[in-house]
Amino acid sequence: MVPPKKLTPAMEQVRTFKEQYPDCVLFMRMGDFYETFWEDAEICARELDIVQTTRSKDPDGNQIPLAGIPYHALDLYLPRMIRKGYKVAICEQVEDPKTAKGCVKRDVVRVVTPGTAIDTGIVDGSAAHYLMALSVDAKKNHAGLAFLDITTGEFFVKDIASEDNHASLATEIERYTPAEILVPQGVSADLISFLAGTGRVLTPGRSGLFSDGDAVLCEAFGVATLEGFDCADSPLCISAAGAALRYAKETQKTALPHISGFSRKHASNAMVLDAITLRNLEILSPLRGDRNDTTLCGFLNRTKTPMGSRTLRSVVTVPLLDPAAVNRRLDAVEFFKNRPVLCGTLGAVLARVADIERIAGRIAYGNASPRDLLSLATTLELLPEIGDSIGETSGLLAEQLAKIPDFAGVADLINAAIVDDPPVVYRNGNVIRAGYNADLDELRDVLANGRDWIAELQQNERDRTGIKSLKIAYNNIFGYYIEVTRANLDKVPPEYERKQTTVNGERFTLPALREREALMAQADSRILALEVALYESLIETLRNYVPTFKETAEAVGTIDMIASFAELAAANRYVRPEFSKGEDLLIRDGRHPIVENSVPGGYVPNDTEMNASGDQILILTGANMAGKSTYMRSVALTCIMAQIGSFVPARYAKVGIVDRIFTRVGASDDLAGGQSTFMVEMLELANILNNATEKSLILLDEIGRGTSTVDGYSIARAVLEYLHGKGAAGPRTLFATHFHQLIGMEQELRRVRNYHFAVKEDQYDITFLRKLIPGATDRSYGIHVARIAGVPKKVLTRAETILDQALREDAGSGGKKYYTQMLLVDTASESLTPAVSAVEERVREANLNEMTPMQALMFVNELKSILERK
Repeated sequence: MVPPKKLTPAMEQVRTFKEQYPDCVLFMRMGDFYETFWEDAEICARELDIVQTTRSKDPDGNQIPLAGIPYHALDLYLPRMIRKGYKVAICEQVEDPKTAKGCVKRDVVRVVTPGTAIDTGIVDGSAAHYLMALSVDAKKNHAGLAFLDITTGEFFVKDIASEDNHASLATEIERYTPAEILVPQGVSADLISFLAGTGRVLTPGRSGLFSDGDAVLCEAFGVATLEGFDCADSPLCISAAGAALRYAKETQKTALPHISGFSRKHASNAMVLDAITLRNLEILSPLRGDRNDTTLCGFLNRTKTPMGSRTLRSVVTVPLLDPAAVNRRLDAVEFFKNRPVLCGTLGAVLARVADIERIAGRIAYGNASPRDLLSLATTLELLPEIGDSIGETSGLLAEQLAKIPDFAGVADLINAAIVDDPPVVYRNGNVIRAGYNADLDELRDVLANGRDWIAELQQNERDRTGIKSLKIAYNNIFGYYIEVTRANLDKVPPEYERKQTTVNGERFTLPALREREALMAQADSRILALEVALYESLIETLRNYVPTFKETAEAVGTIDMIASFAELAAANRYVRPEFSKGEDLLIRDGRHPIVENSVPGGYVPNDTEMNASGDQILILTGANMAGKSTYMRSVALTCIMAQIGSFVPARYAKVGIVDRIFTRVGASDDLAGGQSTFMVEMLELANILNNATEKSLILLDEIGRGTSTVDGYSIARAVLEYLHGKGAAGPRTLFATHFHQLIGMEQELRRVRNYHFAVKEDQYDITFLRKLIPGATDRSYGIHVARIAGVPKKVLTRAETILDQALREDAGSGGKKYYTQMLLVDTASESLTPAVSAVEERVREANLNEMTPMQALMFVNELKSILERK
């Protein structure tokens, strides 16, 4: 910044505020514009595509860059800055420019950051919007996390292990997708590098931000101790929570009464889905593209309200471990599924419900718009219809309905205060309904009747003076005046007061006119001030209901999610899962919930039968593209759906509670972190082997393929032996591989079973039947897949030659073969004698002696075509 010498008073203000908020773009209110200067102007001109000009010169004679936006366009430009990761300090004029002496006083009224934004144009209505704070104890390899959604008041903390590869931290970031992360000073460069690589906005906390967290929280929630929040034994969580709340208040420049407490989430209460599993199973975000309906969360989402959508997103990443709690949800889903008419009626009601939770947050913050309040009133009037639609019920649904009180009085208050079609911004007036306040009505009458009064005065004065041309007019300089032409000046009464002489006559006023003018001149400003005061008083009244609004929103969200599960189950023939006390996993005719709707010719369902002490490990071999990965994912998704309380895509399902799902699927690297594809694979594998329990479900796809064949096979075999163990049980494991030597382990390890997907093969092509059957195969049909992918024919031909040679050498050396796959061939080819090729048949049929040279050439071309089709 420019040194503080010889700057104008206004530019001195800019310099001062920029020093106070060095990491922010400063939006300085100057008249009808928000102006930015120096480097901020260059940023805004570039990011907002607006014109950069100059204001004046600095003391060194350099032009000061300037870029501005109209003040009324803030809601258009501010979201663009925040979405690009910038923080914006909004500096307003805090005194009336008309009465200001010297430079108008200004102050920063709020700081908008990616994690503390509350504006509707920035925050996605269907998803939570978290600020995350991180407090780390490097010596104990432990960390405390706090997540705060300022738009709804949701606030919770979690303890995690802080390992060298930050796996637990990556999981929480993947699960909650915070918009901004607060970190204390002094954390390691390795951690900063990791956090920066997540793509989140990273904010280093100022000195003291993470200190005295217990005092900050106790003062905010009016308690003497934090023992009631179940975190007195976790100083790291307290530190993170205190920093998050303090930062939120500092940026918003106001109290946040809707943040009335916080909770602690324990990992032991839910199935663990780490960051790798969340990505590989596409729970929240797709691996490719940006279609939300290809994720499990997006596919399951049939909710009608933003609250329901947020509830679903929070539920789908934390499947329950308590069968009783899951069955409570399933009972509620079944209630709706068995009553499709009721479910449809409820859906129509929910579709008209506004985002109570976010509106409550804006009421607490104080920036709820008049349209927000009308939407809230309409929704509050609708809420009784939810209970009327559902009728008599019990269990979870009855509990949620009990949380929805009668808000008729609140709705009446809002409707009595706000006009039917209010403006977006209440500070511009025309918001308060007639009849709400007597003083406001009187002022409006003064303004509305003022012109009638002046017209009546004009006629009375004409009659009294006899000056038929007398008229009362108005201009911005002299206000209201009585105009008399020169020819009639002798008729002017003595009580007229001269105001101005004109070419054609004189302008006068009267005490009564002057008083009315003063009253009318003040009426506009008094009306606006009174409307603002009445509106803010209404907001203050509604603040008392914010906790109840929040509880109601949570209940509506839960009911909406359950109804959504029922709608999905009815539309897709899902069944209610059962839960076993052991580690059984029995699925009859299971399907992949997302893929089944996009398979040409229909999805082929498959059975799954696993048990930690029985069929513990299923080795899946066989063709590429046969469906191994889809099958494995379908099993995992079925377990997740069952434990979040959804019906599942199967004819029958019995699930032994899964405490954690691990996945090692596909190839990826982390070159920025210095890790190769194989290193990433081994790190993920180590996490699985070190943390799996007998209640876990493991999906391993192509373990060991990232290194040499011998090394890869050795690792894959050792992994299988380790997972099998020497005890009576082990984690349920689906193990897809192209190391066909592994299929012999079925005879060596008693809890290992071989399975493969059936293939139909004829002389020219193969067909994947997508059906899982017992047994193994030693064929992967990789060359066939390469042909489908469009690999050049010369490469395919050479590959077939090399493959034939390798197979002959293997057979000649006495290598052990496992041709156990059931190959389904055309009945015409089923014979003990070798099949006759199409080329051979044509050659035998052809009469070469009777062919002309042209016919012979065409015959050779025909044979060539047959060969090319193979």
